[in-house]
Amino acid sequence: MKRGQSALEYLVTYGWAILAIVIIAAVLWYFGIFNPNKWSSSKQCGGFANFQCIDYNTTATTTSITLGNSAGRPLTISYPTTCTATSIGVTDSFTCTWPVGGTAGTQVDVYLTYSVTGGTDHNETGFVKAS
Repeated sequence: MKRGQSALEYLVTYGWAILAIVIIAAVLWYFGIFNPNKWSSSKQCGGFANFQCIDYNTTATTTSITLGNSAGRPLTISYPTTCTATSIGVTDSFTCTWPVGGTAGTQVDVYLTYSVTGGTDHNETGFVKAS
């Protein structure tokens, strides 16, 4: 009888340890720790939760980003006003320009204000790392 209890306790203990490792790995993956692009020093664009960076360009005076809607619902862009479109469909992309530039190796923070069609305004902050 004691051997069965000992074996069960052994399996349960290792089961909890494996579960903890899986949960920690999932949290690290969610926050992008395993994404090698996040740690490279070349050109980067990211930080947006509801938008996907498609293309970007940074000069000394302006920053332009082409973003895709990854929110899963139509959006209306209210800031910046220099976007190519203000009503963004579920699979649409758009380009916005900010009057903030950067030099090689600097990070430019960009701000975006949008609303879900018929909803309240939301703010989104992302970044572009100049090359």
